[in-house]
Amino acid sequence: MTDQQQLDLTPIDHPQAPKRSWRNWLVMGIFAVAAGFILFQALAEARVFFLNVDEAVAQRVELADETFRMQGTVITEARQGPDGELLFTISYGGVNADVRHVGDEPSDLFRLDEQVVVEGRWVGQIFESSQILVKHSEEYVEGNPDRVEYDLDETLPDDG
Repeated sequence: MTDQQQLDLTPIDHPQAPKRSWRNWLVMGIFAVAAGFILFQALAEARVFFLNVDEAVAQRVELADETFRMQGTVITEARQGPDGELLFTISYGGVNADVRHVGDEPSDLFRLDEQVVVEGRWVGQIFESSQILVKHSEEYVEGNPDRVEYDLDETLPDDG
């Protein structure tokens, strides 16, 4: 190579990139706080766990104001309380829990001797429920074929 063909490696001064203004940092900070709050709320909501009645009663003090789901069998007829709430008792493992439900009315499947999962928290000796989930057996499917969206012959096991 000749001297004329050599590359010129002399540094060139380029204008500096503009520094971020305090407004950009403020907007990014607000965005980070909002994203953190949304993530915290999502994780807190996803933390709902469930216990059987016997476990929940044994851990009543430790659970304090924790929201959780409790599973059991309805052992008393539900009755209307003085403020319109639904009052009933559920049992599991030989232990009973009185439930006071305030919220949406449970489905038609909610009745005596049915398994339920109630979501709420302890308030003293009473479990304050805001949601009732009713577990049903295949007897419901067999007795109400018009309410299901699948073919019973394909989903139920063959007896033969």
